Amino acid sequence: MTRALASLPDWPAALTEAEALEFTRVSAAQMKEWRERGVVRFVPRGRNGAAIAQLSELKAALAAMFDSGSATGTDEWFDD
Repeated sequence: MTRALASLPDWPAALTEAEALEFTRVSAAQMKEWRERGVVRFVPRGRNGAAIAQLSELKAALAAMFDSGSATGTDEWFDD
């Protein structure tokens, strides 16, 4: 990361995958599942092609995870 997220007053409207993982606190496997299902879309931007996802999609994915009750099974929370 180029700047400490703790120094920002609020989360940016779009996040890289590393930032998205930090924001959501889900596992890389969970993020990959969301990407594959199209729940969270990462779009390449910038010269180096860094992909970003909308904060609103990440928030919606988290809300859906808790609303569906899948957040109660901790097996999905951790990478193997």
